[in-house]
Order: sequence, then structure tokens, then C-alpha cells
Amino acid sequence: LVIANFISQLEADDATNANQANCRSALSTLFQLQGFKKEKINGVALQQIMKKPQAGMRKPIKEEQVWNYDQLLKYIKNKSDQKTQLSEIEFQGIVIATIMGYSTLRLIEVHRSTVLKLPKGCRQVKTAMFKGHNTGVTVIFRPLEDLCICPTQWLSSWMNRRKKKDEKRPVWWLFSKNRVASYEETSKAVHIVMKACKIPTGYTVTSIRSSSMTKSIDQGATKTEINKATRHRKGSQAVKNHYDKNLNDKIRTRLAKL
Repeated sequence: LVIANFISQLEADDATNANQANCRSALSTLFQLQGFKKEKINGVALQQIMKKPQAGMRKPIKEEQVWNYDQLLKYIKNKSDQKTQLSEIEFQGIVIATIMGYSTLRLIEVHRSTVLKLPKGCRQVKTAMFKGHNTGVTVIFRPLEDLCICPTQWLSSWMNRRKKKDEKRPVWWLFSKNRVASYEETSKAVHIVMKACKIPTGYTVTSIRSSSMTKSIDQGATKTEINKATRHRKGSQAVKNHYDKNLNDKIRTRLAKL
């Protein structure tokens, strides 16, 4: 009740929604450290009061135009026979953009990933998801019909640039700087590729995921396929983990069609 009264006072003082939410979290933590039970802290009154600021912080659902995913694929296809001429940062940007498009992993998840070579030209990407599910993720890429826009082909080319003594270096190692690329550098690399594709300015790296899934929906992908590929809904995640043993190969094969 103390927290509820304090939040009510903040609202009366025209505090922002984020400010109210942050104060609630801070006070809840303090009370928990003093031994109060979580159920007693987050009472019905506080839950009702927090509905308005929480709703205000959510991103509104609205129709938004997204760029055509084929723009990226065509650019990657054109660069497939020019790999030796690509700068290290552009090469890295293409590889990361390819992984994001075919797996819908977030950039931060790709940045902390490890890559393992598998038989038959396959590549395994392992990472961790801290948003939504807080779990490990393993994505297996298999060769596509068009190798020019195939993630396994680009990953192999990226890894084959290194000498034998450097094979155990992290996947996003920059030889030009003799260190692992930072998250900001990987973001810059992808933005360079997006700019080269003539994608309008203002779009974030995350828009690659949106564009990829928009194309899949246009191609007739089912709701189950989309939920499974994006890993958004916990219900779908449970089905994926325990019952749905189908692979995402079908949706990736369709994505690669120009």
C-alpha cells in the first residue's frame, strides 16, 4: 500500500510512465531485501495502479511499411563472386545480415554466437536468448539451392579467410584490428550493407527480421511457422521444444527465392 500511494503521488505530479515503473521496481526491491514477500509487495492495489503506466510504455500496434527483403538478397547475390574484393567490415555485415534474415536472431544474439562446422556443408550457430525466453538457442543452416545467398556458403567463406593458427578465434574476430568486433562495430557493419542496398535511412538493424518475416508471410507461411521461426510466443516455444520436431528448412528455402 505504501508503494501504491507513492506511485499515485508520482502520477499526480505528472511523472513519466517510465519514471513510475522504475520507482516501483526500486521500491519493490528494497522491500524484498527487508524480508517482505513478493506477493504482499505487489498487492492488488499496486497492480491496478501500474496498469496505466505499463500500458503507456508499450509500443502501440500500428501498420508500418517495411523494405523489401529481396533488396538485401539481390545485393548479397551480386557480391557473392566478389568476396575477395570486399572490405572486412562489409564482408562481416553481409554474413551477419544473412544470419539474421534466415534465423530472425537479434543482432546481440548473433554477436555473442559461436559457429560450428557440421557434415554435408551445414553450419551450426549457437547463442543465448536473454529477451523473452532466457535460454540457449541452436540454429542449423543447411545449404540452399542458390549458394550465392546461402548462409552456409557465406559463413564458410568468412571462416575460410583465417589461417590455420587462427581457426579457434571467435567468429567475429577482426584481423584488421586484431580483436573481436564490438557490438557497435557489428551494428555499423550491417548498416553499411543496408545503405549499400539502398534501404531508406531510419530503419534499424532489427528491421531485417521484420522484412524477412514479412516476405515469409507473403509467401504463405503459416502462423505456426512464423511463431516457431521468430521464437516470440512462449506457447509456441513450448510446442517447439517438446512436440514440434520439424525444422525451419522449409521457410528458409522459400526465403531464398527471388
